Amino acid sequence: MDARQLRLLLGWLLCALPALLSAHEGRLTHSLDDLARRYTTPTAVGAFLQQEFTFRRDEELFGQIEYWQSPLEFLQRRSGDCEDYALLARDLLLRNGMEAYVFSLFGTRGYAHTVCLFVDADGRYNVINQATVVFYRAQSLEALAAQLYPEWTFGGIVEQEGTRGRLVREIRYVAPTASFISLDTVASVPF
Repeated sequence: MDARQLRLLLGWLLCALPALLSAHEGRLTHSLDDLARRYTTPTAVGAFLQQEFTFRRDEELFGQIEYWQSPLEFLQRRSGDCEDYALLARDLLLRNGMEAYVFSLFGTRGYAHTVCLFVDADGRYNVINQATVVFYRAQSLEALAAQLYPEWTFGGIVEQEGTRGRLVREIRYVAPTASFISLDTVASVPF
């Protein structure tokens, strides 16, 4: 192949590449619809994640501390970390008409974790934690947080914004306050 033919080929590839990528992304989106039809419950989604995906940290995959893959990227790559699992699980549950969110939680000792939260028919909170479905049946986000990590400090519902997460509904741990009875009150109570 001479230089002229190589330039023509490169020119054609540069022109055709956007169309090829767009067609590939369209197939992946169609694939997400197909997956959602196949995996219609949290338990089925968890089993799919367990069977098809491998946990790998962002630093290993991308050389960055934090990188949120879109569900399409994760589906294509087949490996990622906690938020990648959560985003794909939420996407599949939403496509099946379930109420589902991505929930990030932070706590003492550097704890940071993200799960897919879904709401059952009774309005209780449950999670898909990577590939494990846990039916906590928590009545509030705070109760769910305490079950996930008793030493939690803050967290909340997050949305993907580019390759990062953005907190859209925050919760904070508020330590219970002790109730005191003064000695004067005790002394005045008749026995």
